[in-house]
Amino acid sequence: MSHSKAIVTIAIGEKYYGVWKRVCEANWQAYADKYAYDLICIDRPLDTSERAAKRSPAWQKCLILSQDFSANYERVVWIDSDILINTAAARCIAADVPVSKVGAVEAMSQPTHALYVQALGRLYEFWRATSLINFEPHQYYTNWGLPSGFNEVVQTGVLVLSPSHHRKLLEKTYFDYEEKGGREWHMEMRPLSYELMKADVVHWLDHRFNLNWGEQRAMYYPFLLESERRLGLASRVWRKALDVVGGRSNLRLVALCATTAFLNSYMLHFGGSDLSDMDLVDLTARSWRDLGMWK
Repeated sequence: MSHSKAIVTIAIGEKYYGVWKRVCEANWQAYADKYAYDLICIDRPLDTSERAAKRSPAWQKCLILSQDFSANYERVVWIDSDILINTAAARCIAADVPVSKVGAVEAMSQPTHALYVQALGRLYEFWRATSLINFEPHQYYTNWGLPSGFNEVVQTGVLVLSPSHHRKLLEKTYFDYEEKGGREWHMEMRPLSYELMKADVVHWLDHRFNLNWGEQRAMYYPFLLESERRLGLASRVWRKALDVVGGRSNLRLVALCATTAFLNSYMLHFGGSDLSDMDLVDLTARSWRDLGMWK
């Protein structure tokens, strides 16, 4: 320990730890050095019980304040391991968050609720078979089976926490709830958001601190979803998009779009299933002029 603040993540297994080490570690360390954070990556389960093994490791973020190391810090910033940080633009995330509050981004208003719903509609069209329709925040809770809803949803991929204030709240979520099933249930996010909202401890952050690439892609670059069969758009849409960037490969187009989203964010969240796109982001870019679109 050398600072009063720490950035903490969990990356278990080669798929996640390997990507974090290769793509994220140096990027995060630059941000940590800039704003005086220690950087801690946990690569083993904090709970090795049979119950824990049957759940996604994402639940174990609720145990980070229970670890001995957390007592050494005034603030612990949780960041999912599938996030890239725009170190040139991002401010210190904990700077304006009261110590008694949990800093977080509202999930369903990026950048506005109306635009979020538009992006979500495109994703539902893409997913097709989904049975979970959550166009309104209260549905996000009640569809899970929680007793009531709220007007906001906490995106739990980035959280500014205080060990002295929030440990019991996170532990309660971990031990009182069970996982429902596939990724469409969002692992721990629904019950954790519910408990944070019920406790009235949330301090809302600028949405750029947890900008979701999947939703940005659906909102601004839906032609990326077309690859092969996605969204049912005609293949000419894909070819036309490639022509705009000089006939480069599909990966080049994804790289341009993902890097643009990165420049529009403070922290760009790839949501687990899009880990391969993380490798395509140009972390050296500081402006759209750096993208080399016409080179």
